[in-house]
Amino acid sequence: MPSFNGATNALLIELALPELTESQRSQLKRRVLELYKTHTTSDGSTDDILAQLNQTPRIFQLNIVALAMKDLGYPPPFRKEKIQKIKNPFDPVHADEYALRAVARRLKWRYGVEIWIAGESISFDSW
Repeated sequence: MPSFNGATNALLIELALPELTESQRSQLKRRVLELYKTHTTSDGSTDDILAQLNQTPRIFQLNIVALAMKDLGYPPPFRKEKIQKIKNPFDPVHADEYALRAVARRLKWRYGVEIWIAGESISFDSW
């Protein structure tokens, strides 16, 4: 079953990333690392975890950033939207192409914004 919640989170966060301040990125990075440890079996050093996280497909990275933003109380880019609840940011259902297209169409219709997931993974080292 496709995850419209995961697709919504990923697209909202993709839109929010360029607007984040250096301070917000730093806070998010710390929370993302904590969440990564919670949702995976990784127990390596921070550098090991960063290396693993940097190699994770972007759709899953965006969903873990969404959870971190929600935990830290950061608002999504649109007031009428909210970060959706998901159990596991690494669940493959969040990468469903149909759900991503449907959510992208809804955001374009509602806000006039075209957004899609960038091809490359996020490099959290630069945060």
